[in-house]
Amino acid sequence: MTDRILQSGTHIARITAVQMPDDTYEAQVFVRLVREPEIAETYIPAGIFPTLDEAMQGAQSRAQRALDEKEF
Repeated sequence: MTDRILQSGTHIARITAVQMPDDTYEAQVFVRLVREPEIAETYIPAGIFPTLDEAMQGAQSRAQRALDEKEF
């Protein structure tokens, strides 16, 4: 797993990609307010991708949308 954090003002998006049994990667986004504990994260699925790099790019794109549109 590879985690990265994006922040916009008072909002945080944590992105990661998880390798699946069929060797694809599930891109995942978790969003929350900075002041909230990690347990309060909201999960946003970001798709299945053939490579880790593509999954991380997909997750980053989805996370940026969540931050821009304040999807929490």
